[in-house]
Amino acid sequence: MDLIAKSLKHGSLEDFVWYVDAKTKGEPFAHRDDLPADFLPLDAKTKNNEWLSGLDYSLITTEELNRYMKVHTAFGLQSAIIHITNSSVDLDQMFRGLDITKLDLVFNTSFGIDLILFLENFKDFLDKKQLNNKKIVFTVRLPINRPFMLMELYKYATLNFPKINFYFKTDRAYSYEPVKYLTDSFDTLTDYIKKSDIDKDILAWYFDKMKVHFFATENFLADIAMLRAFKIVCANYTKAFGITPKKAKIILGINHDAFTGDENNDLIIATVIIMAGAIAGVHSINPAPAEEVTDPVNMMRLFLNIQNIMKLESNMALVRDALAGSYAIEDLTNKIATEVWKELA
Repeated sequence: MDLIAKSLKHGSLEDFVWYVDAKTKGEPFAHRDDLPADFLPLDAKTKNNEWLSGLDYSLITTEELNRYMKVHTAFGLQSAIIHITNSSVDLDQMFRGLDITKLDLVFNTSFGIDLILFLENFKDFLDKKQLNNKKIVFTVRLPINRPFMLMELYKYATLNFPKINFYFKTDRAYSYEPVKYLTDSFDTLTDYIKKSDIDKDILAWYFDKMKVHFFATENFLADIAMLRAFKIVCANYTKAFGITPKKAKIILGINHDAFTGDENNDLIIATVIIMAGAIAGVHSINPAPAEEVTDPVNMMRLFLNIQNIMKLESNMALVRDALAGSYAIEDLTNKIATEVWKELA
């Protein structure tokens, strides 16, 4: 530290501090001794950071969806978020000519629709395609505004869709404030669980199937630390309910507030955000272009190619927890996790 201070001459170490939010600041010159003794590497049993290359089609109309997805599957699409606004949506039209067994489908179901009716519609579609509904892996949005539906979903899903997953969509309004973002997300989830009034076994079933949809920003290092901190807090969170900690699954999207309106510039911003997800170790990366993009199908193909380059040329998927041992990131991760846990406790 003396050598660093000397090299700065008349500068101050405080000039290099990252003020992540009101409660947290990062120390770029953090040392191993600054970390708590019980700090452990994340995802110790994970071999790599392989994520599902995906896109978010929530802004795409149903009429265009089939055409877009056919183009994108040719460029390596693995995961797709699809906005469902009608329980009886025409799934034959939506998935015509597509092999859905090779896609990680995430249904962004609107709060107003009857989720059980939609699942019945999906089951009928699978029957017509002669696909076994008990072997199909897919995800639906958790009806956070209808807590008592979780019991109904449990009964229906265990009988008809045992491989169903649920995702909780966070409020991206707080995505520039990591501590508040995580705290608000867990508080919302806690309120939902309490209102659901379900027993420990059903809660364990839900946690085992839970994915959390976060929105990243252009704040590269802060986002990586925030996503890593979520994994630490999530393990403690499930343990607090008396449930064996589960590995947190993260769906990563892009906060459109990070975009500038210049499509070339936004492509660079998207690259930075996607890279943050790759390094942090998320389950899938599902970016969507801003609504005002002139050619969304091309922009989405570019988003896929960014992920292809990171996987196939940069080999980022082969490195587990790439910033482990970067004490600045370890320190910031721990600070965010500690502050969030204080708020939750």
